[in-house]
Amino acid sequence: MRLDSSFTHSPGTVVTEVSRGRTSALEGRSGAVVDRCLRAGRPPAPAELEPVRRAAEDLAREGVPLRDAQRHVHAAAAAGLKGSVAEVDRSDVVDSAVFMMRVLESLGNAVSAAYMEFCRQDPGSNGERVAQLVDLLVADDPEARGIAERNGIEVAAEYDVVFLRFVATPSDTGRPDTAKTDMRTVDNAALAAAESAMAAASGVRGPLLSLTAGGGVVLVPSSPASVVEDCLARLGATLDVDTVAATARGALGSLNGVLDHCRELVDLARSLRMQPRLYRTSDLALEYQLSRPGPGRSRLRSVIAPLDGFPELMHTLKTFVGSEANRRASAKLLYVHPNTVDYRLKRIEQLTGVDPLSSAGLMSLHAALVVDCLSRANEPGGAMSDMVAEAS
Repeated sequence: MRLDSSFTHSPGTVVTEVSRGRTSALEGRSGAVVDRCLRAGRPPAPAELEPVRRAAEDLAREGVPLRDAQRHVHAAAAAGLKGSVAEVDRSDVVDSAVFMMRVLESLGNAVSAAYMEFCRQDPGSNGERVAQLVDLLVADDPEARGIAERNGIEVAAEYDVVFLRFVATPSDTGRPDTAKTDMRTVDNAALAAAESAMAAASGVRGPLLSLTAGGGVVLVPSSPASVVEDCLARLGATLDVDTVAATARGALGSLNGVLDHCRELVDLARSLRMQPRLYRTSDLALEYQLSRPGPGRSRLRSVIAPLDGFPELMHTLKTFVGSEANRRASAKLLYVHPNTVDYRLKRIEQLTGVDPLSSAGLMSLHAALVVDCLSRANEPGGAMSDMVAEAS
């Protein structure tokens, strides 16, 4: 059994037409239970939950993630609650909400139980079971511990959460900047082999992996930072692929927010066309802060606005900043003489009023370049727009 998880927070997971029909069946059967409970004024009896349980079992068999199944149950409950609130006095709204929470708890337990039972009976590989467990852990699902125990997987109290995207190397397409932008996909057979190899080499308390064709999530029990680097290095070598990844630490039960943060860091690194590697918050602190809305962004962007009509100077500035203000390294990357770099930097100072050779000036220009790159990435057809399309 493989419960595919893209970890993109899109409204719906891409599933087959059969799965779509069965998710609708689950929502419809849940809605019928909600309606009966509201009319009778009592929680559902076990027999009334049986159709819901069977529908959930069908979804588990189709490989639909548990969180998506629960989402359809919540949609049915929300619709029932809205209908009931419209028919009662305002003083009864709280009572209706409390009652609906009891009904929702019964429905949710039935769906989770169906998934757990299917997981117990399914003869799938250990790698597939681990992938489902990761899906549940990063969703902060309370059933995760139970599933882990029934499958003999030890759950840590704290994890280094890693979100990663596979990216193409220059040799894949012949374009020198490809490694910083283009997605790379890996076939399912290679993913399954990598998951099994990593699990076999790591033991009971090793990293937990859930990978898709474009990337995925790795949970590493909290340990020295080098362990995370080593884990990603082994994964990259096994799959023969580069990755843009981000990691942050979180306690069990609060991993969903940590995953969201890691995803933001990866999207930020990709939108800024940064090199494939593992990033932490400290590595992107400036860039991350500059990606937040605020009046300072417009002011920073105006710093390099005079260079808009001089693409050669803009490219020189980006290269100079990227080479850590090394004139000779910049000249080598630009295929020009170092004196040419000096001349262009002087022109940049004349146009912007900021000296790129001073520490304060270089910092200001670096920040302005980050804001400019982020602004362009958010434009239609930009890198951020492409990421939204990937996630939808």
